[in-house]
Amino acid sequence: MNISVDERALEILFTTYWSSSGWKKVYLTPPDDLEYAKAAGVMFESRRIGHDQAVNWALHSRGRVHKAQVADAFLASLSSRRLNWRSALGSFAVSVNLVAHHWSKASGSGFRCPTCGAYEGTDHKDLNILSFERFKWGGVRHTDPLYIGFDLERFSCEEAPEPTAVDRAIMREILNTARSLPTDAKLSNLSKALTNVFPSNLSERRNLIGILGYCGILQVPSLPGFIQGFPSVSERPEVPWTKNDWPYPVQWWNGSCGVSEDASHFWFRKL
Repeated sequence: MNISVDERALEILFTTYWSSSGWKKVYLTPPDDLEYAKAAGVMFESRRIGHDQAVNWALHSRGRVHKAQVADAFLASLSSRRLNWRSALGSFAVSVNLVAHHWSKASGSGFRCPTCGAYEGTDHKDLNILSFERFKWGGVRHTDPLYIGFDLERFSCEEAPEPTAVDRAIMREILNTARSLPTDAKLSNLSKALTNVFPSNLSERRNLIGILGYCGILQVPSLPGFIQGFPSVSERPEVPWTKNDWPYPVQWWNGSCGVSEDASHFWFRKL
């Protein structure tokens, strides 16, 4: 295992998908660069994976890691800004109550699984875009079994250092910030309030807040969350306002919800 990441391989991954103006329209990696990044464990061959295979992958990968590992890696990411360490907690929290199930087409669900929301299709999946999102933002598809399987498998092949006293202090400040906001505070207010609490940009703060939602730390108590069980797609109500791209369940959070002390203690016992 190696804590460091090959910087050249990471640059190859990033330049495949991203430019100074954002997402590229065409994703191309020179063959020699691709082979180098693959050898470094940063890029991969695409794989043909259907819904059932993705669910099995997620469950298998979940079994390779432990709660304390992903929680400590999340903490260690706060001062280091190593977002691949941060991602695993989101995937683990979503999958902790995921059970094996087969794809079925339910009325009104189109081609999405009524349990997990994933698609049934068995086309080739671009694992490199998942790797890019994992290193760039700490993941964005934590409710997708395909990403869970990929993310936790990669995490199990890596090593994160023990969180430092600084990391733990940052986490305490994140929680205290959420606790201290007025009852009518919105998620955007929380994100802004966290600006100087830990090294981050807006996208990284939004991602961190989303992960704390998956953990049940930032959640409306009356709504089903992933820490209590695995809510099916139909059990995850969408907020009625249109301009909202926060993930469920944190999208419902406001200052009146504060912080779930039980969930915080469940994940971070040593704070």
